[in-house]
Amino acid sequence: MNIYKLFIIAAISFLACIIIRADLQAPLISGQYGNFKDYDGQDKAYLFNVPEDGQMMRLEIKGRLPLNSWKAIDLEVFDPDGNYLFSYADELWAETGRDSEGKWTEYRDYTYHDVHFPKKGQYSAYVSSTFGPNKRAEHFSYTFRIIPIKGNSKILIPLMWMSGIIAGLCLFVILNRLEEGKNKSDISFQPITKKGLQAKQAMETTFPVWPIALLFFVPVLLVSLFAYGKDDDEADWQIYAYGHSNIYVDKQLREQSIGSAGFRSRGGPGGK
Repeated sequence: MNIYKLFIIAAISFLACIIIRADLQAPLISGQYGNFKDYDGQDKAYLFNVPEDGQMMRLEIKGRLPLNSWKAIDLEVFDPDGNYLFSYADELWAETGRDSEGKWTEYRDYTYHDVHFPKKGQYSAYVSSTFGPNKRAEHFSYTFRIIPIKGNSKILIPLMWMSGIIAGLCLFVILNRLEEGKNKSDISFQPITKKGLQAKQAMETTFPVWPIALLFFVPVLLVSLFAYGKDDDEADWQIYAYGHSNIYVDKQLREQSIGSAGFRSRGGPGGK
């Protein structure tokens, strides 16, 4: 198998990962956006449905802030029985400035987090936020929603990067060989002899293509099947929070929730 075939196999695997990840992130329903003006800082629950056990859900927030301001947003999530599960904290911001290259402006107007919910049912979320330093941010409209998506696209990332890196290295070698061949042809013309052809063939491996193709395509297939599956194992949200910086478990809310059946309340940022 030569470098060209390896490049084609790796490139196909890379593109397959991109396409499958895009499909996994597709929402199963459009879902209504909640407006922060209706929910922010109020004892009013945003209700959302988890259609199946182990469903992957997307918590997303979007909004365009005035320049040089930020908005820190907390979503506190409760199960159908009113028990506190976890909080999702993230930020929207807008910055502008000037450097040696001139004026620059950057926005973060969309953020999300994908997470499995072990049990189906109607869940609720309470919203709170802080903002600064520009007070105009308080009056801007921000929206959020929690919707089911097809699966877990994150577990395909390692395969996608691996395939992409191998394809990139192969392309680099191919281009380098073409450049070397062009330079040699510019210097002198050397007719291809039988001996030279045999030497070239000896340099190329006779390893068959199909084992390498299986080495790429089988993992992509198996991981994709797993990504589309439902993970209905009970979640330990405290352990989950350790591996995800924008998820935390509020100790006070958790203790109140455990100690009081059907507890449901609104908290604020902090208390990790």
